[in-house]
Amino acid sequence: MSDVAYRLEDLGDHRVLTVDGRRYETGYSARVVQMLVERKGARRAPPYFAYKRTRGDHFLGPLFRWLRTERRERLRVLEVGCSFGHITEYLDEQSQVAAIHAFDTDPAFVAIVRAKVEELPLRRVREVAHLPGDATRRLPWDDGAFDLVLALGVVEHLPARHRRAQVDEYYRVLAPGGHLAILDTPNRWFPLETHSIGLPLVQWLPPRLAWRYARLGRPGKFGAVAYEDFVADGTGWRNATYRECRPSWGRGGIEDVTEDAGYGWVFFRDTARSRIRKGLLPAFAVAVAGLRAIGRSPSLCLPYLNLVFRRATR
Repeated sequence: MSDVAYRLEDLGDHRVLTVDGRRYETGYSARVVQMLVERKGARRAPPYFAYKRTRGDHFLGPLFRWLRTERRERLRVLEVGCSFGHITEYLDEQSQVAAIHAFDTDPAFVAIVRAKVEELPLRRVREVAHLPGDATRRLPWDDGAFDLVLALGVVEHLPARHRRAQVDEYYRVLAPGGHLAILDTPNRWFPLETHSIGLPLVQWLPPRLAWRYARLGRPGKFGAVAYEDFVADGTGWRNATYRECRPSWGRGGIEDVTEDAGYGWVFFRDTARSRIRKGLLPAFAVAVAGLRAIGRSPSLCLPYLNLVFRRATR
């Protein structure tokens, strides 16, 4: 059920969703738009209309340009957490992709993506699986089944008690020579929590203290949120660490190619748009140089982790 009154018009070659007097056009079918409104609410639905371009081009453009220079073709891709399917659509457009397998823990999103596969159609998609949370601790694919595994905005939402087991699965299904991209993941060790709450140090606090801090610092958003909802599985305010994005068995057989692929510091620097972020780039450059001098990843000092790892060929 929607959070507010809205109107959805089917105008033949496009649809118009009107919310709070504003009109939002989309090429998605009335069926897909209605399903999205039921899942996210009318006010939160419109940004999804453009996500294939705004998030797909932004986060995956550098990766596919780099994979072309690496002459990687006929890729078998696993998309972790397909959500509305905007990244699924983006992947379906890439000539280097041969087959896409996607999954999500949310049955409503799985239904939406399956509808889009049928309607658009998305010809490279082989399956869109619904996997309950516990099932993601042992994915239903063979060892080394995929050349590319994508987890975009996912790891921070994994329950802490299962996170290492779930991330290990991404590496298990990765083929020798294949790549795992963990993107748009807020860095727990960055002092400002930038993902959910937007308060300094909140992600470092014990859960009950963090809840009280959020209610005090962001009363409009968290004042009415119960503690049980604040700490429920799927909330992302704790963020994620670089270590949690690597396999639990350590560095063996896994190479960090983040900077070579155009992510990490390179991505942060080259995508800076706001005046504040541009003004802080010299300070970040100093921190990055310090990390490199001691043999550590430049990503450790950045607000978001955008990482690419490669599995050894033997």
